[in-house]
Amino acid sequence: MLVKNTFRKEIKEILIEAMLQGEIEPGIRISLPELAKKLEVSVTPIREALTQLTEIGIVTYIPNRGFFVTELTKNEASDIFEVITILECKAIEKAEYSNEQLIELRKINRAFEQTIEPTQKLKLDMEFHQKLIENYSNVYLKKIIEDIRTRIFMYEFHFMVTQPIQTSAEMHNHIIDALENGDRPKAKEILHANWSLSIQNILATYKSKDLCD
Repeated sequence: MLVKNTFRKEIKEILIEAMLQGEIEPGIRISLPELAKKLEVSVTPIREALTQLTEIGIVTYIPNRGFFVTELTKNEASDIFEVITILECKAIEKAEYSNEQLIELRKINRAFEQTIEPTQKLKLDMEFHQKLIENYSNVYLKKIIEDIRTRIFMYEFHFMVTQPIQTSAEMHNHIIDALENGDRPKAKEILHANWSLSIQNILATYKSKDLCD
């Protein structure tokens, strides 16, 4: 049985996992009874948690129809990647990094670079960015980033899962190099370029899909 204050986190994880398994797609209606059964709770707290998720755009509520996984759009992709770029760049300006954390960042990036499983590489990329802001002291900004990150993951899963990772892995290493050298402006510049590459790939995929329709 779930503790009430874990609902939001658990449901986000379940939605992502269902998406990875091909059980749920953007635009699909979320079955409250099925989620309630899976989590072994009543429908009421599930509805409350889904209502919370509407605030960060993961879920959309349509009166008299229910909750749906929010559709993915080019405009939202551009906006949401711009936001996370600004916030993460701000975070690495202020965060502190120990030698142990930098070693851990390199470890995550090595795994990211070496993996051949598409979904796992996206998860490792997300883990790298989470670790990058782990010690940022502004808890409010970190919460916003983590909320946005779930939506970012959905875009990357649908539009970047087949993209090559070598360039991104190299950028990660250069970010760590800059942090080791105490060069925050350089780390920020590379991080900005890293996110720019992601949105360029996503928009290019959108364009190719449009041409095929």
